[in-house]
Amino acid sequence: MDLTRVRKQPLLMAVLIGIILLALFGTVLGKRAKPLPSEPVPEIAVEQPVQSVQPVQPVQPAVAAIKSHTVGEGETLSGIAEAYHIDVDTLLGANPEAGATLYPGDQLVVLPQKGVLHTVTGGDTLWRVSSIYNVEIAAILAANAKHGEGLAIGEKLFVPGGKPVAVDLPSAPASRASVSRFGWPASGEISSPFGSRWGRMHSGIDIANDIGTPVTAALAGRVTYAGWYGGYGYALMIAHGNGYSTLYGHLSAISVSAGQYVRTGQQIALMGSTGYSTGPHLHFEVRKDGQPLDPMNFLP
Repeated sequence: MDLTRVRKQPLLMAVLIGIILLALFGTVLGKRAKPLPSEPVPEIAVEQPVQSVQPVQPVQPAVAAIKSHTVGEGETLSGIAEAYHIDVDTLLGANPEAGATLYPGDQLVVLPQKGVLHTVTGGDTLWRVSSIYNVEIAAILAANAKHGEGLAIGEKLFVPGGKPVAVDLPSAPASRASVSRFGWPASGEISSPFGSRWGRMHSGIDIANDIGTPVTAALAGRVTYAGWYGGYGYALMIAHGNGYSTLYGHLSAISVSAGQYVRTGQQIALMGSTGYSTGPHLHFEVRKDGQPLDPMNFLP
């Protein structure tokens, strides 16, 4: 193209300049219109859910264990009770078969503190046990490491601070004529009195009659033992409160169970001749803090 000619024609010059400018502008737009390279999308950090923090469970205090004590030479009930910081009633309550005389090798149940060992019977509930001993349900649950109020027949519950059902009895009977609340445990004849017999202590009285003669509770209380008891044969023991208990030996049949509460005059067994016995009779004992007393001082 002859530029000299174009310069001489202003209109043609303007058109040419415009074409050049349009061409340049289009080139620029074309470059700008190209798609930009895709940039990687930055990952968004997702916060992980915070783990729920479990509350720390409080450490439960250890439940004091019920112990077993092997009787040593020369030991007494009072001495053993003092060694374990309990009283004689608590020791006897856990060992109803223990008498005034202990022998080396005997095994005694020792409760962790003053209280009673309750054997659950049919119909027992924690509320009933709590009411009997006047001890809070919470205290019974804690003492036995129980987490529910369910009870099983035969289960043994330690009742801290509990005492046997109190029965008003004379602390020391003045004479046979004194009024007492004991009743005769069986009908029959006294075949052997309380005291020394055949060179040894006879710690009760023997009431002789036929096998099968009804035996009744001499006083209301809780049965603490029911079963075979060495030379006594089949025997029963009942705790009456204030340290008093009674024993019924040489039975042919037993109609109550340990832990059961009985009323005065309620039939509890049948007379027999089991164990070391020379004939059908009931061996009957009255004890105070484990010491045998003459039953004749308590019977009407």
